[in-house]
Amino acid sequence: MTQRFPLKNILLVVFQLAALSWYAWLRLDNAGVVHEPRVFGDSSDYFHNAELPVFSREFWTDAKPPLTSLLWKAVDAEPEKIFSLQLYVSILCWAVLAFTAAGVLNSYIIKPVAFAVVLAFSLSRDIFMWDPFLGSESIALSFTALFLAASLWLLQEWKWYKVAAFLFAGLLIVFTRDTYAYLLLMIAAVVVPLFFLTKYRWGALGIGAAILVMYLVSSSLAAAGLRPYRAILMITSLRIYPSEEYTQYFREHGMPVDERLVALSRSTPEDKFIVNKALYFDADQQGYRDWVMERGQREYFKFLWFYKADTFQGVLLDTPGQSFYPDVYYYTATGYHDIITDARIREMLYPTRFGLVFFLAANIFAAFVAAYALRERKIMWLAPLLMILLSYPQAVLVWAGDANDIARHSIPHNVLLRLGVWLLLLFILDFLPAALPDKLTFLKRKEPPV
Repeated sequence: MTQRFPLKNILLVVFQLAALSWYAWLRLDNAGVVHEPRVFGDSSDYFHNAELPVFSREFWTDAKPPLTSLLWKAVDAEPEKIFSLQLYVSILCWAVLAFTAAGVLNSYIIKPVAFAVVLAFSLSRDIFMWDPFLGSESIALSFTALFLAASLWLLQEWKWYKVAAFLFAGLLIVFTRDTYAYLLLMIAAVVVPLFFLTKYRWGALGIGAAILVMYLVSSSLAAAGLRPYRAILMITSLRIYPSEEYTQYFREHGMPVDERLVALSRSTPEDKFIVNKALYFDADQQGYRDWVMERGQREYFKFLWFYKADTFQGVLLDTPGQSFYPDVYYYTATGYHDIITDARIREMLYPTRFGLVFFLAANIFAAFVAAYALRERKIMWLAPLLMILLSYPQAVLVWAGDANDIARHSIPHNVLLRLGVWLLLLFILDFLPAALPDKLTFLKRKEPPV
């Protein structure tokens, strides 16, 4: 019994259970002071979907991805019960990630640090504030943590059941938010070539094929639910019509343009939303709506490529604050207050004050580390490196697909970026003792006998 469960393992488990109990108490206690769940503009779409039969076509092709509404149906779509559900799912998923992050590390000094860091990180405002928010944000971030746990578990050791867990977690995030389908495509675009010349080539190809299928299914459901159509209408009123150059481009590509609405979109910010309403509902805009239905998505992709400099620089030139250090306090529920009261600790765990500088520094650091990790075949480092290096493509994706609520929709890649930095630092610290010179072998971690 002593050999199988040495003292260090027992101490680690005791620490983890104590830390998790305290963490759960902090989350539950904080939730108790929230006056009521926060309803926002998109909430009605999720409530509508939650009222539909699960096996109906409309449930899967509604205005929003289906998984959030499916979970809401389990608690009869009652706001207070939804709040509790999202809170408990969040606690569970972040606990799974904390246990997994500690489990894949070698050093018994770093393991408890990793466990504590992951749980403390999830006490950041941009994560737990969404529990009482009646939208997909809380569920999406929780399933993101679960997906990261599955990714680390798979990278630790290739097993078919770990692949199954990874793909299942991928399905969860894809059916919670459409943009995750593109994130998975980005991951596949890196993983497949990276592993193609190794003994895992067929597994990597299989994962890539499964991700492609997920993307196609997600895109088909989104198209059937007219989600790209609605996005283009919003982008027309908020980004295309206010620009003479963009408007002329689409005019030359056959889009019916109402000069009255163009002039209105270039006056006050409020008028842009009047234009958006007109594009949606006015009878004289039916020709425009027909064009968007028939050609809009295809022409918009062409537009993004034609103005590729704007597409790839927009997040840095137009919306750096919203894209890389979004202030989403506006969405907090009444009664919200921080769990971590010390501002310096909050900033250390989740840096926001110099968001753009942090983004640039993190990506430069990750690029240097990636070269070393590739040479030394540090497979476990792949997950945090991708979390950091894919933050910019995700920011571009959000900017290109949204002209209204960039800050809220930028939360996922900001969470991944900051958590990725923490995980990468933990992996490097875990590796350092083994990299010490021979003269310092007394500081090295002693590996257990095989």
